[in-house]
Amino acid sequence: MTNLHQKTILFYTDSLIIGGAENQMYLLAKFLDKEKYKVLLVCSDYKQLDDWTEKFVNDGIEVIRLNVLHKHDPRHYFQIKELIKYRDIDLMHIHVWNPASCRYAFMAANKYNIPLVVTEHDPFELTKLKQAIKRNLIKKTDKMIAVSNRNAETLKELFPILKDKIIAVHNGIDITWFESQNLSFTDKKLHEYRDLLGADDKTKLILSVAELHERKGLKYLVGAVEALIQAGENCKLILVGTGPERENLEKLIQEKKLENNVKLLGFRKDIPHLMATCDIFVLPSLKEAFGLVLIEAMTAKLPIVASDVGGIPEIIEAGINGLLVSPKNKKELAESIKKYIDSPELAAKFTEIGYTKAKENFDAKMMAKNTEKIYEEVLSDK
Repeated sequence: MTNLHQKTILFYTDSLIIGGAENQMYLLAKFLDKEKYKVLLVCSDYKQLDDWTEKFVNDGIEVIRLNVLHKHDPRHYFQIKELIKYRDIDLMHIHVWNPASCRYAFMAANKYNIPLVVTEHDPFELTKLKQAIKRNLIKKTDKMIAVSNRNAETLKELFPILKDKIIAVHNGIDITWFESQNLSFTDKKLHEYRDLLGADDKTKLILSVAELHERKGLKYLVGAVEALIQAGENCKLILVGTGPERENLEKLIQEKKLENNVKLLGFRKDIPHLMATCDIFVLPSLKEAFGLVLIEAMTAKLPIVASDVGGIPEIIEAGINGLLVSPKNKKELAESIKKYIDSPELAAKFTEIGYTKAKENFDAKMMAKNTEKIYEEVLSDK
C-alpha cells in the first residue's frame, strides 16, 4: 500500500567502485525513516558495483542501473532526465565521491528545478576550468552536506555562493552490526587469529586498515615499526587493504628486512575480528576527509594513533581519546605507539572514552536523523 505522505528521494552517484562514500550511501538509505522516505538508488551498471547494489535490494530499496560505459557517457544525463520526468521524485540527493563527478545529475536536476541536496564526500580544489563548470552546476543546490566541519570550511572557500547552504553531517557506522560481529568471537578464535598472524601472547599487534595509497602515509608507519623493533619492542604491523602502493610497500618491507614483522593481508571482510585481535590502531594519513575507520577502531576499543589532518581531529581529540601526530613523521608515530605499549592504563582510559564518543556521536542512525532534518527543511521551502 502506498504511503501518501512518503517522499521519494533519488540517490545518485556515478562512482566506479565501492568505497567509503558508497558505504555511507547504503547506511543512510538503510536508516532513513521508511515511513517518511522512500529511496530510489540510481547508479551505473558496472559489474564492480553488484555486491553494493545487492545490499540495497536486500533491504527492500529499489535500484535502477544506468546503461552507460563510463562516468563521461552522456547517457547518464538522458536516463536520469527520463526518471525525473516519469517517476514521482520529490528530491534528488547527489553523492559526489570526487569533486568533478556527477555533472550529468546536476544538469538533469537543474533542468527540472528538482529540490537538490549534495553530499561532497572528499572536497578539494579543481583546475580553474573544472572549478568554473562546477560553480555553474551547483547554483541551484538547496543544501550541500560536508562530512566534517573542516570539509565544510573548505567548501565555503571553494563555493562562496553556497556558504549559507553548507552544513556538516558527520558520517557514521552501523555500531549495532559492528558489535554483533564479535558476539561469538571466543578466546579460542582470538588465539587462532593471533597464531595466523604469527603473534605470541607478548607480541603487540599494530593494525592499520586503509587503501594502499600514498596519501595514507603507510610507508611512514612501516618506518616507525622498524624503529620500534630496533629499540627492542616485540611488535608486528598488520596492514589491511588494497591499492596502487602495494608493490612499493612490499619492496620497502623487503629492503628493511621486515618480512617477519609486517604483514600485508589485502582486502578482508573480517575487520571486526581483526580489530578484536590487535592491540593498537594507527591511521597515518597525509590527507583524510573524515576517517571513518577510526570510529570502527573506537567501537572495537582499540587505542588509536592518527595524523592531525582533515576531519580526523573531529573524531580523535588529542590526549582525550587518542594520540595525534604530525603527518609524515616516523618518530612521532613510533613514540606514540610506544606510549601505549608502556602504559596499558593510558590505552584503557582512551579506549573507554573513545567507545562512548563513538556510540553517542557517530552512529549511522544519527547521521540519518541529521540528514532527514535537511530534507525536511528543503522540502518545506518548495
